[in-house]
This record gives sequence, C-alpha cells and structure tokens, in this order.
Amino acid sequence: MLKSKDVTQASTLDLHGAFVRRTDLSGASLRGANMTKVDATNAVFRGADFAGALLDGAILRGADLTGAKNLTLEQLSSAVIDDQTTLPTYIDREKLHLLTTVK
Repeated sequence: MLKSKDVTQASTLDLHGAFVRRTDLSGASLRGANMTKVDATNAVFRGADFAGALLDGAILRGADLTGAKNLTLEQLSSAVIDDQTTLPTYIDREKLHLLTTVK
C-alpha cells in the first residue's frame, strides 16, 4: 500500500535534460519538478507554478514566464536566460543580473 509520502514522491515531474523547446506549459504545476539542464528555449510558462523546482542549468532563453508563480531569484540565477526571456513582474532583472555576476 502506498503511503501519502510515496504518492508525493511518485508525482514529482522529472524533466532532467529534456528538450521542450517552444512547448506551451502555461498553467502547469512544476512544483518540485527536476528541470535540471532542460532545454526550454522559447517555451511558454505563463502562470506556471515553480515552487521548489530545480532549474540548475535549465536553458530558458526566450521563454515566456509571464505570471509564473513561486519563481525565485535563486532559481533563475542557476538557469540560463537572455534579454528575450520574459520574466514575471515580481522578478527584478537587475537584481537577477547582480546575483548571477556574483556567483
């Protein structure tokens, strides 16, 4: 019999290294997802929930993160973004730039 802990662990999305360019993941629950080294160039994440998602080395060049929820500067600082990446309004691009240059 599965315990609630097992169900939670089993339902975690693992996109490690996946190629999801130009994919529309608007409104997706990416809570706790492993998105390490995912290539999400020009993907759409409008309103997606990134609480606890791992973004180490994730390529988010040109991605649309408009209205994304629970996305932090720390998560984004470990990802690859560019000037074409649309960030949620609560993310300050200048603070993000400063955080990534300090690393």
